[in-house]
Amino acid sequence: MSTTATETAPSVTTGVNLRAYGGELENVKPLPAFTLDTPIEELRRRYEEDGVVWIKGLISRDVVNRFRKDYLTFMNRGSEMLKPNTDPEKGIFSGNDWRDYILPGGTRLAMGLKDEGPFVDNAIASHVAPFYMQFKDKIGKDIEAFAAKLCGFQDSWCLPRSLLRCAVPGAESTPVHYDQIFLRAAPPTSITAWVPIGDIEIEGGGLIYLDGSQDIGRKYEEDFSRLSETLSDAEKISAVNQNMNAGGWLDRNSSKFGKYWGRDWLVGAYEAGDVVLHNPFMVHAGAMNESKTGRIRVSTDLRFVDKSKPYDERWTIAAFSDNDPNLARKLNRKPAA
Repeated sequence: MSTTATETAPSVTTGVNLRAYGGELENVKPLPAFTLDTPIEELRRRYEEDGVVWIKGLISRDVVNRFRKDYLTFMNRGSEMLKPNTDPEKGIFSGNDWRDYILPGGTRLAMGLKDEGPFVDNAIASHVAPFYMQFKDKIGKDIEAFAAKLCGFQDSWCLPRSLLRCAVPGAESTPVHYDQIFLRAAPPTSITAWVPIGDIEIEGGGLIYLDGSQDIGRKYEEDFSRLSETLSDAEKISAVNQNMNAGGWLDRNSSKFGKYWGRDWLVGAYEAGDVVLHNPFMVHAGAMNESKTGRIRVSTDLRFVDKSKPYDERWTIAAFSDNDPNLARKLNRKPAA
C-alpha cells in the first residue's frame, strides 16, 4: 500500500468475481483506500461525494487482533465453530454445517431457522460481554475523534448500541440495506464505522458497497415514508414495519440488486486496524465468505452522532436485540418501547 497523502493503490483489480446469495457478483471493483496523512479536506470531499471512505490503520492492529481472539474463544463455547487445536485468533472454521452459524435475526428467519442454540446465545451475549465493551470503548475514542473531524461534529459520540458479527466460510451474509432504515427515529445525522476484526481477504466476506448509491438509499427511504404515512408513529420508525422485509433489508439477493440498478459493487482486502466509514444512505451488503484458508470473518458496526443534534435514542441501549421480544428475553431485558 502507498503511504502518500493520496488514495492508496487499489487492493482488488477490476473483474474480480465474488459470490453472494443469488449468484455471482460480476465485475466487482476496488473500493478506494486512504491513509491517515490524507488531508481531511480531501477525505471530507470523498465522503460527501462517494458516501464512503476507507481509512487504513486508523486504530491499533494489535488491539483488534487481541479482541478477535477473545471474541472467537467466546463464540466457540458449546458451538464447535472453530477447528480443534487451532489458534482462536486465526479463526479457522471447523467445517460443520454453516447453517448452524447464521446470526440471529432476519436472515435466520428468512431461512426458516429458529433463534436458538449455543451459537445464537453466544452471539446475543457477546454484545454486552465486558471484553467487548472494553474493546469498543478503546477503539471508539479514536474513531470518535476522527468522525468529528470528518463530519464537523461539535460533540462526537459513539452510540452504545452496536453490531458484532461473524461469518463462517460458505455462509450467507448480510443482505442489502442502508443504515438509516434502522435509525429512522431521527434525521440522517449519523455515520457508521465498519471495523474489520482481523484481516479479511478479498474473498473473505468483507463488506461490499454499491457504487455511488446514496441517491438510491434516499429514494427508497422517501418511498417507504410515503407508504408509511397512515401507520402509527411507532410503526413509521420501525425497520420491520409492514412495508419492509423481515430483517429490514432491501433485498436478500445482492447480485440481482446490483444488476437492477446498473451499479458495480466495491470491495477491498481489509486489514486489522482499518476502518470504513459510510453515510446512512449508502447501500451495502456482505459477500459470501469464500476464504481460501477457512478463516472466519469478524466485524463490528459502530454508529457515531453529534450529541448537539437529534439522534435515534433507541441506540442508547447497549443490547442490539431490545426491539425483538424473543431475543430480549434471552438477555432478561424488557423490549424497548
